Amino acid sequence: MLADDVRTEHPRPGAAVVVLTGEHDVSTSPRLESLLASLLGAHDLVVVDLSEVEFLDSSAINSLLDAKQAASEQRHTCAFRVQVGTEAIVHRILEITGVLEVLDWAPTRELALDGG
Repeated sequence: MLADDVRTEHPRPGAAVVVLTGEHDVSTSPRLESLLASLLGAHDLVVVDLSEVEFLDSSAINSLLDAKQAASEQRHTCAFRVQVGTEAIVHRILEITGVLEVLDWAPTRELALDGG
């Protein structure tokens, strides 16, 4: 994951938004997992914005599922949500794989930050 493929924003105290752009696969997943783990431990809400992602493979999807699991294990101290926006291919990948049924997701940043 290149520096310009990911950025972290803090729209309000206790909330972090990880904005991913471009392609995310087995080469970027370890860094994504590490970033998400560190944010989950330090925030009440972590949102991953996928609205600018052009491609997402199974390893990146597993990183999202692992983050959801880690947030769940923190016993309601951290919420994890995914923003699935305008890239139809990413939405379709998540839909076909059944991930949208498992993850808490929203179509916009505002809804993601407000709880879907």
